[in-house]
Amino acid sequence: MLELGAISATAQQIWSHPTWDIVSIFALLSGGFFYGIFAGKSRIAATIIYTYVAYALFLALPLDAWFKNFSEVEEFFAKVGIFAILFILLAMTLGSRRGRGFAPASSWWKIFLLSFLQTGLLIHILLSFLPSGRFEILAPVTKTLFANPAYHIWWLAIPILAVIIMKRLETD
Repeated sequence: MLELGAISATAQQIWSHPTWDIVSIFALLSGGFFYGIFAGKSRIAATIIYTYVAYALFLALPLDAWFKNFSEVEEFFAKVGIFAILFILLAMTLGSRRGRGFAPASSWWKIFLLSFLQTGLLIHILLSFLPSGRFEILAPVTKTLFANPAYHIWWLAIPILAVIIMKRLETD
């Protein structure tokens, strides 16, 4: 049986040096929670679509030519920055200024489901910018859930399917 001191020391070690698993799960949950509270279902659905458009534009850019003299770390941060700029520009130019409020007129579970899917999609896209040799530094849960190429189609399909299903449920 473990002593209380050993459990406390282990917990303290985990929280003083969190793994990427804990950071990823915390980012997913907290980002999804606060984003859902402040944005509302309609805005989250719109930003999911902006994410797809920003990712498509990002993939169409000739980045290999731009980054040929960059190190792996510089290339990763440059890609994240370019994607973030594309995403923010789309959200600012296409986003509506109306409807700012706290989770307007929708079920809480719909808001949180969409916000968690949006946050997970963003984490998956950002981790896909890592060079292939750098996936080993990720913790097992993060590597399996967010950075696994086998789940790429699922991360791209599930958020938009959720938006479509929720839209269909509203009209029925």
